[in-house]
Amino acid sequence: MAESGNEGFTQGEQWLERRGFNLRAVLDVGAFPSDLASAWDATGIPRIPGQRLVMLGMGGFALWDWMTTQDLSNEADPFDAVSRRVALEVAERFWGDPIPRLLYPGDALIPLQQLGRWAGWSVPSPLGLDVSPVFGLWFAFRVAMLTLADLPFSERRPTMSPCDTCDDQPCIQACPVGAVRKKEVFDRQRCQEKRFEDQFGCGIKCHSRLACPIGIKWRYPQRQLHYHGERSLRGLLALKNASGG
Repeated sequence: MAESGNEGFTQGEQWLERRGFNLRAVLDVGAFPSDLASAWDATGIPRIPGQRLVMLGMGGFALWDWMTTQDLSNEADPFDAVSRRVALEVAERFWGDPIPRLLYPGDALIPLQQLGRWAGWSVPSPLGLDVSPVFGLWFAFRVAMLTLADLPFSERRPTMSPCDTCDDQPCIQACPVGAVRKKEVFDRQRCQEKRFEDQFGCGIKCHSRLACPIGIKWRYPQRQLHYHGERSLRGLLALKNASGG
């Protein structure tokens, strides 16, 4: 049975924290700024008055550590499987909503990066990835779901870019093909070509990401780095083969 009011919300927060979902936000879909509202509305997903968008993410390795205690041997994508289970359980058990609309993981092409920026989680970086002032490049979106549960909206605060005060910018120096630039857009094509060419080096680990000093204590452990790098490369190769490239 779900707990009532703020007590249920607080208990749900603590329950999520213990599982490594240490980035959380409850957003008002009716208060999106114009650019975010346009990107959202382009998906065809209606914004219903009173509806909350719940965002859950992981910063660092706490979720990975918790997942190692779970039996996920039969799951094709353990992170997505865990995220779905946790999202549906917290909504029903603590918020009293047995049927939230789970958008991510899923097929809905919602603007995750824009949502994360508006929530105050992150800002753009030269690597084509967003960077968190706290976790650096070591964070990820795990859940986005809509609920009519009466959850308190998260306080939103302006987020300053840690890149603006990084004089050395080791991320730029570390890229072997110059795909990471200071004032120009990240060269995704050049990066991908290098990853395909050097599959056991750049293919599964980004030297620029590893060189970033922001949030270094939250860097993923080696096994987690290998897991994400290998899956990312496999996905890129699948797209390349499907396109005949």
